[in-house]
Amino acid sequence: MDTAAVPVDDEAAFAEGAITLWANLLTLIGTHLRETGTPRQDVLDMLTMLHETNEATIRSPRARAVASRHLMSVYRALGEA
Repeated sequence: MDTAAVPVDDEAAFAEGAITLWANLLTLIGTHLRETGTPRQDVLDMLTMLHETNEATIRSPRARAVASRHLMSVYRALGEA
């Protein structure tokens, strides 16, 4: 692959895509947990703990912000379900 043809933002796009996939997986897992009887608050507490871990471990401010937005969307969706 010719690296000159790769867009500068390619790594950022890859990271954002990975975060989107991660958020979709969390939504599926959270939905499954709710459907199998896990209390809503337990699922929301797990998401809060994951958010806190992300804040402490994701080095890129941009990736941290994107992950936070996606996680908040999952939190809202599962909180309302």
